[in-house]
Amino acid sequence: MKFPTNLGSAPTCYTGLLSPPNPQARISFVRGVQKLPAAQAKGYRVDYCATPNLLPAGRPAPYMIFENLIKLGVDSLDAVVKVGDTIADIKEGVNAKVCSVGVVLGSNEMALTEAETKAMPAAELEARIAEVKERMFAAGASYVILSMEELPALIERMNADR
Repeated sequence: MKFPTNLGSAPTCYTGLLSPPNPQARISFVRGVQKLPAAQAKGYRVDYCATPNLLPAGRPAPYMIFENLIKLGVDSLDAVVKVGDTIADIKEGVNAKVCSVGVVLGSNEMALTEAETKAMPAAELEARIAEVKERMFAAGASYVILSMEELPALIERMNADR
């Protein structure tokens, strides 16, 4: 089974908190679900939004991925690529036994704004990127990319290797 290379035609899903069950979850709630309408206004379409509210647990447990598989009618783990910018995202993919891809730039793991990234001296930025990549691979990422722009080419390489 090959992954779709035209990402616009692939089913997309969002996993995150629909409503914060506790104060610590508030950050995830604001970052995730509240941004969905703005993303949709820019053309991002979500086919299904799984949240841990009605599941046994959130990340890094695999339940939100499994919920997406069921709701989207995906019958093979081999058809799933979990893309994320946190160690919990990567571990969610690992725990679900799907291909897990880490994204470095703009990630929670880098903990830098775009302006901070641009202002950082090149050697320091490269060291920071290397450290984040190392953490993502140590967490079980199958692949680590610098940005989402690299995802279509990565999927083409993955398909060629199948």
